[in-house]
Amino acid sequence: MSLIWATLGYAILSSVVPVFNIEIYLAAIATQVSPAEALPLALAAGLGQAIGKLVWYWSVVKSMQIPWMQRRLANEKRQAQLATWERRIAGRPFLAGGVTFFSGLVGIPPLLVMGVAAGVVRMNLWIFFVAIVLGRGLQSWLILAGLASVFH
Repeated sequence: MSLIWATLGYAILSSVVPVFNIEIYLAAIATQVSPAEALPLALAAGLGQAIGKLVWYWSVVKSMQIPWMQRRLANEKRQAQLATWERRIAGRPFLAGGVTFFSGLVGIPPLLVMGVAAGVVRMNLWIFFVAIVLGRGLQSWLILAGLASVFH
């Protein structure tokens, strides 16, 4: 149980501070666990990654209210660009969720970029969160179960 909590904590840390790599962490613990233990650890990793990306999401949302940023966004061209992207994301929640899921699963586009972009356009928070939990959870399970089966 303590490994699950440690994985959750490391996943949150690695999601907020990119220097801490969750994939390397998962590969390291995969040598110490059985394939049957992979699922709860993967769920903890996916949940932690999603919680960490909420920090990025809300940081960007709040930064959009800073006077300096408001002045930069006051430009008509930037307002039009932002409105276009907001319509694209808000009008296509399944597409936005699919891109976020894919980003979580394979890292294209980078999930950090998705966290920032989602905050800028105010993507539906639940779709954003669930897509990351599922994408990162599946990626984590593939790493853990795959490597654990090799080592055990």
